[in-house]
Amino acid sequence: MSSTAANGSSRAILGRGMIYTIGTAAPILANALVTPAVTRAVGSVEFGRVSLLIQLIQVTMLVCSLGLAAAITRHGLIEASGVPGASALTLRASGIAAVLCLMGAFGSPALDLVVGVDDPWLVALGCVAAAGFACMANAQAFLRVVDRPLPFVMLALVATLGGPVIGLGLVLLHQASAVDFVSGLAAGYVLAGAVGLALTLRGARPRPLPGDLARALRIGVPTVPHAVGLYLSTAVLVFVVAHTFGTADAGRMQLAILLGSAPSVLTTALNNAWAPLVYAAPRGERASLIEGTGRDIALITAAASGFVAAVAPLVLVVLADARFDPAPMTPAVAWMALGGLISVVYLGSVHLVFAEGRSTGLAIVTPLSVAVGTAAAVALSRTGDVPLTAAGMTVTYTALAIGAWLLARRVSPERWRPTTMGPAVAIGSALCLAGALAPIDGPEGWLTRTVLAIGCVALACGRFVRVMRG
Repeated sequence: MSSTAANGSSRAILGRGMIYTIGTAAPILANALVTPAVTRAVGSVEFGRVSLLIQLIQVTMLVCSLGLAAAITRHGLIEASGVPGASALTLRASGIAAVLCLMGAFGSPALDLVVGVDDPWLVALGCVAAAGFACMANAQAFLRVVDRPLPFVMLALVATLGGPVIGLGLVLLHQASAVDFVSGLAAGYVLAGAVGLALTLRGARPRPLPGDLARALRIGVPTVPHAVGLYLSTAVLVFVVAHTFGTADAGRMQLAILLGSAPSVLTTALNNAWAPLVYAAPRGERASLIEGTGRDIALITAAASGFVAAVAPLVLVVLADARFDPAPMTPAVAWMALGGLISVVYLGSVHLVFAEGRSTGLAIVTPLSVAVGTAAAVALSRTGDVPLTAAGMTVTYTALAIGAWLLARRVSPERWRPTTMGPAVAIGSALCLAGALAPIDGPEGWLTRTVLAIGCVALACGRFVRVMRG
């Protein structure tokens, strides 16, 4: 692929992707505005329980959705039944996920033995929220097929802002407890799921072909360990910290994850435009497309990661009061941000794997990578340093990037070179390290962090303008 064509593809990703980015980031930023009120209203112990339920909702959704969200997008762009088939698959997948999640709700007493919040009703609420979440995710996968970013954004807004706002209202008006806040989360997800399915029906009349669901399951089910593993790369940090340091420190780690995941939010949003572009490219051109566009995505993500690490102390003290002692969690935010940058390298390989429809290997690569990262987190937690435990996530994504590249070489005839992203990863690593090591208070610290933040903004804006101008 020529440099001009690659630049045009980057422009398409950044232009379209920025709509997804704004829509994905805006609700999360709004949620971040709700979080300070929640942490102050419920306290550190109850917020620790909320943190554990957030992990439960995410993991339950990923398991019960059977990996079909990724299969829906691929189906609409590659399979014979096209968009009508993807619409039918969305409805079927959502029905399956809802049934499985409700089965989990009925088994909440047993599930609580694993979660450890000592409240089966709270666990059941989490399973109901996961059902709505799965329906919403399937609907968003369909909206990617038909390239409707604005409804995609609306669903994200309803779920990630509406739920926390409802939960906060219940906490303030009824009782300052985890049950009240999670009830609000469940309401937001269920509403978003219902609206998403209505948008799917409106987008295309469902017309499946025989074998559509079976083919989607063959692609989707092997990715369940992969999807759960990706989420556990961060969720495991909360459980490791809770086990080693206690529930209150688990809440502190959840705050660091909330902020440190911002670069991952950016890559996920850009990937909503990147993945369909790669899938739709002719075979033989996908590798060069990934290289050309990946350089730009990686550099912008590097700047975002460095910026988050630089401003972390300021944002953390806004998210929670002195009871959480949040500012010392700054190095944890930097480690998380670095993992988000490395995920761009991993995504480059995964695109080739999914395009070939041979995702089974991810069921091995991802759990092994998470196991390596978890072992690193456990080992680091034994140093007594809570923020350092977050480096386990960075280890996980490094292992994922290597494993996914090896898998792509095995299942795809196309070859892409991760080294094309090397300069961006090196720059981002240096910026994150500087953000982790710079003082968190005092004139010298804030001067250093201000310079870092301005430099990151200049880097991102410079690359964005260059790409958009061609």
